Amino acid sequence: MQQKKNQPSTATGEETNVPLNMIDRPPLVGLEIQRLRQEHHLTLDELAAKSGVSKSILSQIERDHSNPTLSTIWRISQALKQPLVDMLSAGGGKPRFEHLKVNETPVVSSADGKFVLKILGTLGTVSSLQWYEFRAEPGGLLESESHGSGSLENLTLFSGKLKVVSGTESRELNSGETLRFLTDSPHILHNQGKEPAHGFMVNLLNNHESY
Repeated sequence: MQQKKNQPSTATGEETNVPLNMIDRPPLVGLEIQRLRQEHHLTLDELAAKSGVSKSILSQIERDHSNPTLSTIWRISQALKQPLVDMLSAGGGKPRFEHLKVNETPVVSSADGKFVLKILGTLGTVSSLQWYEFRAEPGGLLESESHGSGSLENLTLFSGKLKVVSGTESRELNSGETLRFLTDSPHILHNQGKEPAHGFMVNLLNNHESY
């Protein structure tokens, strides 16, 4: 999430509205949710109240009759006190290759729709390391919450310009430059130029190393 607005953020695997079939949803995730619910002695009604996911949707997920988003699975995992990655990997072996075709890479966007991020990272690193390719149209604005104490964001810009605001400070980033900044407070990326901006973003979460 610690998340980009309108996306998971990412630091704890939070909100993202990417359907799980876009990231190879393990076929036993529904059975794992059902197993954990029963292990916690919860009814569907009780899990619905704790997670904010409706009883009907929970029932469909458990029976593998629904294609939930990561946002939905994250809420269920929090209610069951189960790490998101463990839940999604239940019953599945680790493949040697994970090959995402051009149209299979998950994509999220900012509230204004002008700042688009391709999610290049994996679920296995979402709590510590996240990386994205991004494109921002002129005027595009990406607002993010704090990623937690010690977290660091790394931006490399290939084209265009960006204004970066972190806490009470700001910097201008130009094509070919890299900017590293603390993300322990709300921060903003804003394309104030007249041309699209394109680059890569890498988030180190709860990183206690100095840069």
